Amino acid sequence: MQLVQSFNRIVVLLLFAALFQGCTVLTPDFEEPSVQVTALEPLPANRAGDLRFRIRLRVDNPNSVALSLSGLYYTLDLAGHEVVTGTARDLPQIPAYGSKDIAVEASANLMGSFMAAAELMSLRGDTVPYSLEAKLGLERTFPPSIRVRKDGEISLNR
Repeated sequence: MQLVQSFNRIVVLLLFAALFQGCTVLTPDFEEPSVQVTALEPLPANRAGDLRFRIRLRVDNPNSVALSLSGLYYTLDLAGHEVVTGTARDLPQIPAYGSKDIAVEASANLMGSFMAAAELMSLRGDTVPYSLEAKLGLERTFPPSIRVRKDGEISLNR
């Protein structure tokens, strides 16, 4: 009987240790990483004729632990119109107190692209406003993902 109680205690302690190991993201000083668009490059159309882009993102990790990303889901609005939605996986680890540049490829939303193009033609200047919403999937942590939003401007002169 005592052997069973000892075994149960060991199992409970191991479960707590695993839970705390996976909860490093939940530390009180955890700060949300930032994601920003650094470049938007057109790519050749695929066989279906879809407009395609390479989006270059910079992910900054302000935390004392590295972020191991399992995936990324993102939506990019240009000039207030949803233009690109996509996913990516096999992403690099973001080092503690570091940043990493990530390039993802996506197909454009045709109607959103037309609306954004019309809006862009009326804009003056060499930048376009953007809004990026991203869900960063995290490996071996709880919560399993972090949502971030970034508004900014992309230079059209690149």
